[in-house]
Amino acid sequence: MSRRNNTGFSLVEIMIVVAIIGILAAIAVPSYQDMLERNRLKQAVEALKSDMQFARTEAIKRSNDLRLTLIAATWCYGIDDGNTACNCGTVGDCAIKTVDGRQFQGITVDNNNDVTFSFRRGTAGAMGATFSSTNYQARVVVSNIGRVRICNPNGLKRLPGYPDC
Repeated sequence: MSRRNNTGFSLVEIMIVVAIIGILAAIAVPSYQDMLERNRLKQAVEALKSDMQFARTEAIKRSNDLRLTLIAATWCYGIDDGNTACNCGTVGDCAIKTVDGRQFQGITVDNNNDVTFSFRRGTAGAMGATFSSTNYQARVVVSNIGRVRICNPNGLKRLPGYPDC
């Protein structure tokens, strides 16, 4: 009688591999969720910062003051001319741009804010908005000269890569 060499894995070997994969997944999932939370917050503050810079340059380009209105209750913001504060919750109310905050799941903003960028030199009234997730906070700040920056307020864990406010 000839013996056949069986190739493959035994049930015990497969069970050991599945157990090891389960242990590694249990370790990795919390870190992954924390990374997702940080990235959502970073996306929200970077989006507002870039849109503020856009509003500043558009004001200079159009030779017309532009206003960015941030509404905390519905978590949205919009850009319109300097004479009107747009209601980004109303479709078509913001003539230049509207951003809906629902795309940044789990992120909240502290309060309503308006900032008007002057077309003469791109200056603005000082303004700041704090964005929060479950464990992290970041703040977008506009200075009187129109400079927009992101910083870490005192409070929850710091968002890596940004200086303190």
